[in-house]
Amino acid sequence: MKTPLTLFLFSFSLILFAQTPSISNKKFSLGSYGRAGIAYSLGSSNSEYPQTLNLNGMGSIGGRFEENDYFELAAAMHFEPTIAGAEKTKINVQSRFAFYTTQGQLIGNVSNKSIGGITTSLPELYAEANNIMGSEWSVWLGARLNRYDDIHIIDHFYFDDHSGQGIGVKHKNTQLSAIFTGSIDTTSTLPPNFYLNIVNGTPTLGLRNRYVWILEHSIPINKGYVKLLSEYQRLPSGTAQGQNSFYNYPADNGYVFGAKYYKGISTKLPGSFNALSARYGTGIANGGDGGSSRTYVTYGGPNLETNSFKKAYSLALTETFLLNINKNYSLNGYAVYTKSRGASDSINKTPDYLGKRLLFNRKQDIALGARGTWYIKNWLHLLHEFDLAWRKDGTQDFAQMTKFTLAPTLVPTSVRDVWERPHFRIVYSVARYNKFAADNLYSSYLAQSGTKRWGQYIGAKVEWWIW
Repeated sequence: MKTPLTLFLFSFSLILFAQTPSISNKKFSLGSYGRAGIAYSLGSSNSEYPQTLNLNGMGSIGGRFEENDYFELAAAMHFEPTIAGAEKTKINVQSRFAFYTTQGQLIGNVSNKSIGGITTSLPELYAEANNIMGSEWSVWLGARLNRYDDIHIIDHFYFDDHSGQGIGVKHKNTQLSAIFTGSIDTTSTLPPNFYLNIVNGTPTLGLRNRYVWILEHSIPINKGYVKLLSEYQRLPSGTAQGQNSFYNYPADNGYVFGAKYYKGISTKLPGSFNALSARYGTGIANGGDGGSSRTYVTYGGPNLETNSFKKAYSLALTETFLLNINKNYSLNGYAVYTKSRGASDSINKTPDYLGKRLLFNRKQDIALGARGTWYIKNWLHLLHEFDLAWRKDGTQDFAQMTKFTLAPTLVPTSVRDVWERPHFRIVYSVARYNKFAADNLYSSYLAQSGTKRWGQYIGAKVEWWIW
């Protein structure tokens, strides 16, 4: 009985493969983003690696000219079906490698065994098929930097950063995707992502994998669109088998709702726009801190009576614009407001799940700024930027920073465009802190140099991208 069935399955497989379009590799491409340079923290009494002037907890919000070296390399293969009628299908397989360090030098006389080390990651490894058989259906699967517009001058992907490993299906202007956020990055310490996991008898921290379902829909309007966003996040229960129930935590949920408005603006030079966004997250989906807007990086502490984040929330509002005023000048501006609270009743600090670490349970970020680009020559642009930033953690006073940056920039491609790269820059930044920020060393620069009302940074930088 097995032989006829085997023959049938074999014959059926041959027929199936005969009907499958053959694929031939037509294209291979490389892309890269990176920045590198040298710099010095003026006023610092030691020779440590220069640090950003921005306030603690805000990342590059407040200006990104002091960002450290970073390198990405993306490699992609592009395929097209060879049979007639299927040629409209576009198939891509892409990987991306990232290299950075959080403490010191990345390139030059360093290795991954040096102090601070070199961190490597693989943020993308996925395949996608677009416009399948000429239809309006597309699909992707794998790990990808699934994020859209950012406020470039503060390196902030402000609305829909859904980077992670998962799957997505898109039809016309609607996309449904799911990502899994599991990791073993034990440098993070914020619950509820972590629970005590017993490995070889030694308590260690392990990231609890959550599931994030994302529904996005764009409504085209004249010269722009309105994008609607919703998310559902599910954190499975955490258990440590054979251990006291103290280490077991119930499942938890979170929701996100948001809307973004993008509108192109007619100017003599093309590319001007205005964009507004509003997003509200509840429960475990109240993330958005440290310059990131990812909702699944939960903020604050839990309610220790219920071991949940049911009352937690976060509100994020942004505005950004680009005005190409004329052939000699462009202005790029932004405003960001974020208010977040954890699930504890505390409005200041609160214990984590294990009661060992005090976390701020409430915070506010406020920032606004603008970068002007004066096209002195096709090849010489003068970048100048003004930033204001405030940060309030718990019941503390607001820490405040005012910063101005001047950056003469060589643009060897001789194109008058804010997006043109590479840039070779001489950078000088000066920041003024309020008394609370200075006294409490509320920036990486102040932590390095000590109590000061003024901070200064000077360097030579190069930035490039090609995709």
